[in-house]
Amino acid sequence: MATEGEVDFWSATVQAFAPLQLGNPELTPKLLKRPPFRFIHDIVTSINARFAAYDHIFRPDQLDASCIDSKEKKIEYLTTLVEYISSLLGKKVDVNVKKIVSGSEPERTNTFLQCLAMAVGYAQQDKAKKNQGAQSAESSRQQTADGKGARASTREKVLVDTTSSEQKWEDSERALEKVKLSQESTNFFEKLSAFGQFHLDEQTSVKDMGESIVAMYKELQNDTAETQPTPLPQEALETAIKRQLESVQKLQALEEENREILNKLMVLLT
Repeated sequence: MATEGEVDFWSATVQAFAPLQLGNPELTPKLLKRPPFRFIHDIVTSINARFAAYDHIFRPDQLDASCIDSKEKKIEYLTTLVEYISSLLGKKVDVNVKKIVSGSEPERTNTFLQCLAMAVGYAQQDKAKKNQGAQSAESSRQQTADGKGARASTREKVLVDTTSSEQKWEDSERALEKVKLSQESTNFFEKLSAFGQFHLDEQTSVKDMGESIVAMYKELQNDTAETQPTPLPQEALETAIKRQLESVQKLQALEEENREILNKLMVLLT
């Protein structure tokens, strides 16, 4: 669970892997908040053990985590994996493999892990297609009947079909956008509440507000005595004008930020 003020970017990763029902490693918030390379390698190994989805894109030595004992080897492994998943999904996975290794971009690393889970079905289909393409044309014709049965069996094993994978990809992106937009809205709320006389977190009834306005109006009606403004020193007047200008600038900035958040909300809801 995310602490107060912390953006939860790992729950979507847990949800993406739920259909795969992997026995290990356990996807805990502690690990997902800053996924180490060995943790990612263990996830891929578990997927390969259950679905044989990604083992064909690596060299034999890369399938053994103990052999990947340098930063360069980790980068090579992740580069192969990221490029393959991007080709399967038909869109670039926006992540820097060097920053995955350093653990400096956990949010993007979680997005990559979600893509890893969603592309399992595509990987199985791609692997089956490549295995079939490796056979000779004559052998393929001879084994057409048997091949149909084998392909049907392979399709039954595919956990995530292309349609549902695309939908989950879109849902995951929308979920991340909602989280980011929610945080932006919260930050804007705090800025606005802290500015001037805005107190958005206070409970004020319409009745109380109306009575307050009426009281102010009556007070102004009764106060008929002429008053003379108190002269201000030059320095105090300049300070007052400067503060007023700063307040106007802050209001303009808040108005612009509010417009940007509203535009993002409209895009997200359409």
